[in-house]
Amino acid sequence: MKFSKEARIGLLVAISLLIFFAGFYFLKGANLFSGENEYYVYYDDVQGLQPSASVQVKGLGVGRVSKIELNGGGKVKVMLAISKKVKVVQGSSATLTTADLLGTKVIRLNLGTGVAELEDETVLPGTVEGGMLDNISVEITPLIQEVRHVVAVLDTVVVGIDQMLNPVTRQRLSNSVASLDITMRNFSQLSDKLNRESAALASIIRNTNSFTGNLANNNQQINQIIRNADATIDQLSKAPINQTVQDLNQTIAQLQGVVNKVNDNHGSLGMLVNDKQLYTNLTESLKTLNLLLADVNAHPSRYINVTIFGKKK
Repeated sequence: MKFSKEARIGLLVAISLLIFFAGFYFLKGANLFSGENEYYVYYDDVQGLQPSASVQVKGLGVGRVSKIELNGGGKVKVMLAISKKVKVVQGSSATLTTADLLGTKVIRLNLGTGVAELEDETVLPGTVEGGMLDNISVEITPLIQEVRHVVAVLDTVVVGIDQMLNPVTRQRLSNSVASLDITMRNFSQLSDKLNRESAALASIIRNTNSFTGNLANNNQQINQIIRNADATIDQLSKAPINQTVQDLNQTIAQLQGVVNKVNDNHGSLGMLVNDKQLYTNLTESLKTLNLLLADVNAHPSRYINVTIFGKKK
């Protein structure tokens, strides 16, 4: 059965649309070939969580965030689409956490220890967990406050000592305080740069982990290379290097004698190298040969006369 041109075009458009929508939902994290269960979680603040964010169990993606909307009670309602292959049982909860140094938010599904599986559209308990940068900020903030307190106390002490010291010492202390203030500003700028370069730091950490993993995976090959190198070094230590060097020196001496003979115009090679008349004759011969070849190319009939069907009258 043959299809008309319009039917083939329509079929091609339908297939293209199907592939487009399948790819679109695949990029969003939806699985078109296996069913999903939907569960709800309520948070006071989702901290930038985006739709299609990953839902993970022990670091393995098992679903996605399908929808986020404000609830009438002042909370944020998050809908989780989880593969039916994952059995969400009683006692399970959903924790909003940070996946990396860039602050990417994901949902970590904590599976409970119950036996009964939760029904579709069940509300799961939700918790919020601070990320790595938040923990660092929490630890650094008290330190900065203590440093500021120390600087204030130090400034008070310096003011008191300033009344008892001579002008030169007071100037030195003033310079020290100014340097300390510059150091604090530099520390603040460094902290800002570290925050801006968090993506680069994350990439460096991933590359370091990958490098160490490759070393661990290739440990046997590295040991084999070391053993081969030891065997090669052992063979080199047993090789007759002194005899080889002596033979090489003898060969060099013989070669030097040949070169000296050539330079002294001994033998055919010496005459060929040093005889200017021979060089002139060869040059003239080459010129004549070039002229002959040029004349052959220009007038081949003078030198080559080949007929196939007989000579013309």
